[in-house]
Amino acid sequence: MTDICFTSEIPLYAPGKSYGFIEGDQAFPRRRVSTNGLFWKNGAVCAAEQERERFQAYHPGGTDYDFGGMILRVALPEGAYDFEVVCEGGRDSIAVSIAGMHPERITQGGYWDAGKLVPVRHIAAWEGNVWRYSYVNAFPYVDISLEPLQPDVVIGLREIHIRNRTSSENGAVPSIFILGDSTAKSYVFEEAPMSGWGQLFYRIVNPESARVVNYSNGGRSLRVMHQEGRLNDLLLSGQKGDFVLLQSGHNDERDRNEGEDPDGEHSRFGRGSTEEMYYGLLTRHFLPAIRTMGMIPVLVTPVTRINAGCGEDAVFENSFRKRNFPAVMRRAAAETHTLLLDLNGKSVAHFNEIGPAAAKAMVMSLEPGETPGKTNGGSYANGNPGNHADGTHYKECLSRQYCRMAAEEVFRTRQEGNDTAVGLWKCFTQEAARAARTGDFSEIFPEVCKDTITGRGAYYRNQIEKMVQIGVLHKNEEGNFQPFAPCSFGEFREGIRRLWNLPESFMQDGEDALFYKKEAPFYKKDAACILYDAYVLRFGMGEMSKPPYMTDYNGRNVNPADPGYDANLPMGETMYYPLTPFEQVTDLGHVPEEELRKLEAVYRLGLMRCEGGIGRGSLENGTRFLPDSLVTREKAAKYLYFCFVLGQNITKENHCTD
Repeated sequence: MTDICFTSEIPLYAPGKSYGFIEGDQAFPRRRVSTNGLFWKNGAVCAAEQERERFQAYHPGGTDYDFGGMILRVALPEGAYDFEVVCEGGRDSIAVSIAGMHPERITQGGYWDAGKLVPVRHIAAWEGNVWRYSYVNAFPYVDISLEPLQPDVVIGLREIHIRNRTSSENGAVPSIFILGDSTAKSYVFEEAPMSGWGQLFYRIVNPESARVVNYSNGGRSLRVMHQEGRLNDLLLSGQKGDFVLLQSGHNDERDRNEGEDPDGEHSRFGRGSTEEMYYGLLTRHFLPAIRTMGMIPVLVTPVTRINAGCGEDAVFENSFRKRNFPAVMRRAAAETHTLLLDLNGKSVAHFNEIGPAAAKAMVMSLEPGETPGKTNGGSYANGNPGNHADGTHYKECLSRQYCRMAAEEVFRTRQEGNDTAVGLWKCFTQEAARAARTGDFSEIFPEVCKDTITGRGAYYRNQIEKMVQIGVLHKNEEGNFQPFAPCSFGEFREGIRRLWNLPESFMQDGEDALFYKKEAPFYKKDAACILYDAYVLRFGMGEMSKPPYMTDYNGRNVNPADPGYDANLPMGETMYYPLTPFEQVTDLGHVPEEELRKLEAVYRLGLMRCEGGIGRGSLENGTRFLPDSLVTREKAAKYLYFCFVLGQNITKENHCTD
């Protein structure tokens, strides 16, 4: 227990002292203040008021501000503590932080993940003039910072009370925590088909041996994970013997405009790091903090990016050129005797093995009609929102492969005698262990088809694997999907019936029965008619019955009925509906009237789009519907996957299959 009360003397910190005020804290980068302006007033150590001009550019959540104030350093051994800081002033006038953390972010509750399965359990809280927070300290000391939030006010520090926090050991099965960025994140259906490897890691873990908890989220770097309390909350929520798989690197690269990026390494709360800062965060903070709590760290190198617009003769290399964080992580692992899973090296090798065509299909390169998912920056339903293919983020089909690589890395390091790998190996299912030994993961991921792994056959690999996984479409006894073979009426009809839980009698009776019972050939216009009847049966045709993707659920959707509708998607807006107005589609003049009526409804609903002249990485939607094109099995997978996502809860994790 530590209790600090102040007298009229202003203590300055020096080695050997138990506490004192300092001029530079332990943050990355260091925040500097002056101790010259500290003074004694009414039983508190106070800092002089700040001039009004200093606050002009400030806004809550800003990444780079510094209002002075004071920093107190307290000598503390490694461990978990409950802190109580008694201030001169309250939360409206003072920002309190610890160890360089963000004073606003650590007061925010909610969830760490998009699916709202991982709640924020430990936040900083104010009660009058008392600030409380629980924190895991991995340094020989901890720095407590106070700074004013208003001009022309005096703030001060009266007392500090620090108590040891007892660790929780509830006897439950150990946890495997995953702490990473968007490439490890668990995504929801609103973001489909984007996925992260942490989202599927559970498929190789025996739930009776360990549970998987994914703390990852987009935009996170090592600095942000610490600043917002994400790492701290994980450490306080776990128990001795838990594993922490730590992956970071993509957002740590932020250093635009020659160091002037407000989110770069020079910013107080920016994401970016130099290699030296990255190494220091790993070796001086993250790894010691994890070990302080009796948990077991595992470092995972960040997967490589690819140029999703590259040519067919491209050779892939490690994308971390300017700052080689994977190499820094390897060095940190070696010097701290930490298990390392090298997904960076494995990802480069994998992309070169399958080739550019297959690699580009697995990242977030989209064409119109692949998915109804959308973001605040544009609509996936109409292709890539930024008008370019995204080679950093990827689809679920690649998440499966990264989980395979992770399992293979655990097996390799176990064979080398690594004790952490031996312990992690014990958490795997028997099937996963067998797969890692043999290299055959067909038991773990039976949805993977032999003929959609490389070349042109991999173009719709993500849709094909999901449809096979949920039993809507099937591969043959040889493990092939035959993506270019024609799809039949019966197979497509049964697929949409199962996806939307329609009655078994769907399209088996009534006036259209003879039409729908014909077997071949099966054209796109026929598939449109099936989708129309299925949609009416599943959702109805009223505005109130539309699924969320077709509504203005985030307040930013634009549709053809709106006065401001623009056939060219304005950046910063979202749009679900086809961009090319139906009246501009050029190849429907010969379609019979009854079929044309259904086709038009399907087109206006957005279930099908023009496919003539479209491509990936562009918002060009084309003007040819191609109604007489044969529906191949890969195209059937595309249409059915779109409908699969359309019928899901937008806030549910998108790896789910029920």
